[in-house]
This record gives sequence, C-alpha cells and structure tokens, in this order.
Amino acid sequence: MEWKELMQIRQSCRAYTGRQVTDAQLKEILRAGCAAPAARGNYEQLQLTVIQDKALLEAIDDVARKAYGDDSFSCTRGAPTVILVSVQEEQGQIPPMMLASAACVVENMHLAATGLGLGSVYLGSIQAVNNSLEVLYRLRLRDGFWPVLALAVGEARDPAEKRAVPMTRIFTNIIE
Repeated sequence: MEWKELMQIRQSCRAYTGRQVTDAQLKEILRAGCAAPAARGNYEQLQLTVIQDKALLEAIDDVARKAYGDDSFSCTRGAPTVILVSVQEEQGQIPPMMLASAACVVENMHLAATGLGLGSVYLGSIQAVNNSLEVLYRLRLRDGFWPVLALAVGEARDPAEKRAVPMTRIFTNIIE
C-alpha cells in the first residue's frame, strides 16, 4: 500500500471481531514501533508490552472504569491485543520528549496495523493502570517504567475505507 493511500485509510477502530492477530502481523507491528524515532536515541527508556491475556485486558478495563467513573467504559475497546508503551521516569517525572517518542512509536504501529488490514486505536486512557499496583505488577514492567500510551489492535468489525483528508482539517499558518 502506498503512503498516500495508507494516510487516507488510517483511522481509529473501536469495534473488533475478537479474532487474534497472527504472530507474523504482531512481529511487523512491533518492528514498525522499533523503527520510530526516540529522543536523543534513548531507546532504552522505552518498553513495549504486548498484552493478549483476556483476564489482564479485563483488569485494565476495570481499573479504567473506576478511574473514569463510567461502568460502560472500555479502555481496551475490546481488542484482542493491546501494545503498551512505557517510559522510564527521570527524577520522578516522565520526560516530555520521551512521551513524544512514545507517541511516535504508537503512530508507527498504528500505520503498520493499517497496512496489514487490521484495525487499531490509540489508548491514552491506558494511564489509568498507574492507579493499580496489582495491574502494574501483572504488566511486568522494568523498574522505573510507567505506562503512557498504548495501541489496541485486532481485526476490525467494519473494515476501514478510504476517506478524504481536507487540508483545512488543521489550521495552517504559512509564514514566508
């Protein structure tokens, strides 16, 4: 798929068939994430965690429901796979440039999933897991790493279709 077509098809998917991604698809998505830029080349300050365990995905949803006060909320959107991006803290804080790096990783994986014909969606609400020591323990993160973003991935219930992307979507100021 060409870049322009990929940009016109890429969109957030919030309904999945439940069919698991293949190992080959997952490998390609993770490879795309690893190809993303990282601030100052600090790839060691990033961690990817692939979650396919249904009980853990449900525990993540439970924590998010409590955090957002919405019993119908699904942080994972019912996707069979969630790829968590965690960042190493520095002096008790998440470095802003590493948060930007995590966003680049997620975007690369999002585009890769689209290119493979899969549905995917950014999960900013994944940060709710930081409220649960039990869930954090189950994620097996390295010391000092905190979840900041994630990507839900799976076979979309409704396939994405090419759409128009107007140049007026984001206000653009050109200074000459």
